[in-house]
Amino acid sequence: MQASSHYGYSAKELSKRTWPDFERLFLKQGVIGDGWWCWCMHHQRPRSLPGTEQPRTRADWAVRNRREKRKLVDSSCAHGILVYARGEPVGWCQYGPREELPRIDSSPRYRKLALEYGRDKLWRITCFVVTKQYRGSGIARAGLKAALEAIRKKGGGLVEAYPVSRTDQGSNYMYCGTVTMFEKAGFKIETPLSEGRTSSVVMRRTI
Repeated sequence: MQASSHYGYSAKELSKRTWPDFERLFLKQGVIGDGWWCWCMHHQRPRSLPGTEQPRTRADWAVRNRREKRKLVDSSCAHGILVYARGEPVGWCQYGPREELPRIDSSPRYRKLALEYGRDKLWRITCFVVTKQYRGSGIARAGLKAALEAIRKKGGGLVEAYPVSRTDQGSNYMYCGTVTMFEKAGFKIETPLSEGRTSSVVMRRTI
């Protein structure tokens, strides 16, 4: 998939072919959410790794996460949108079906909400990455727009997101996106999800 947004950027699906671009983006320093070591694996694991299996350092985490992400991409079990400016990958939006992004299902707070899904297929949009020099220039919005279009082409359904509603810990804690951005994309707040120094909500729309 390749599409152009009205912000003047282009977008491509994550795949075996675009994996080198994904690597280039995540090896850059200064991306939202410290993406250079997480490789957007958090939401793809159903739960935390057992203590005996957890790497000791971020460098060790990076090696493990990169290796596991590559395996998921090779087996078509990882979805996302790469956003480009002048041919260079500068942003990322992770999306996927519920089965592919199961981590939030293990959250007691989320389970307590007992949200209804009906018969619609459930999709999730979980993470955004933007290189430092392009923050505030519409990269995340372009990624979100392309992700929603990709979901529509795959049959659509109910799309769920978990953006930050308030934080006093800086931009690195806004990797799930903002309420305003999702509202402009047609999402509505369903319910609060978490509270504290960083608060978040559950937002939904149907495609």
